Amino acid sequence: MILVLGGTYDSRKLTEALLGQGCAVLYSSVTAYNTGSLPENARLEIHTGALETDGLAGLMAEKRIELCVDATHPYAKEVSLNAIEASNKAGAAYVRLERPRMMDDGQQTLGFPDYESAVRYLLEQEGNVLLTTGSRQLEFYDPLPRERVIVRVLPTSKVLEKCERLGYKPQNIIAMQGPFSYAMNVETIRQFDIRFLVTKDSGDVGGVSEKLRAAADMGVRVIFIERPRIEYPVVFNTAEEIIGWMAENK
Repeated sequence: MILVLGGTYDSRKLTEALLGQGCAVLYSSVTAYNTGSLPENARLEIHTGALETDGLAGLMAEKRIELCVDATHPYAKEVSLNAIEASNKAGAAYVRLERPRMMDDGQQTLGFPDYESAVRYLLEQEGNVLLTTGSRQLEFYDPLPRERVIVRVLPTSKVLEKCERLGYKPQNIIAMQGPFSYAMNVETIRQFDIRFLVTKDSGDVGGVSEKLRAAADMGVRVIFIERPRIEYPVVFNTAEEIIGWMAENK
């Protein structure tokens, strides 16, 4: 059986491809969000809930996992580190499905290793800032004056309550489900007079290309948080590459 660590679009597409090859798959996600989009299949099992290293290793042993494919978000560092260690403990092979990077430092883009250093840079600049890094990281931006910051977050009551608790006023909150089109990004930049757009290097699936194009056309500087540095044992960029590797290593 193959374990797919998911919660992402890539992981769901990989699961569909593996099932199409006749593989038995255990799909694991921290939450049940989006698991409903997985196909109904007798060879598919779904596990939801967070697992630390020992719990994940135990699950692998229980299900007799031969291969663990880590298809989690590029910024889920702890999950990936746990998966590598758990695979070693359980004697399962580990491979990483990694979205290609899209960001490099340039005239319009500037990368930072963490949120703190990005915020220090923004404090030295003038102009409004559009945050597109999600609600979980909002606390990192506390040093920035609230009137300068526009936050784009998911439209859930829990997220909006957090924004309010952190001092963001309704006129500075864009509560919408992405990904967002080029036109939507351009209009947002124009409406809020944005000078800096903060994002992650989440790959094309995360709508990064539309952000980059809109920012370039509107003269906005893109501040991106670099991906965590992880020494993955084996890395592939597509489901097809993984299936090919499996065929070669039967």
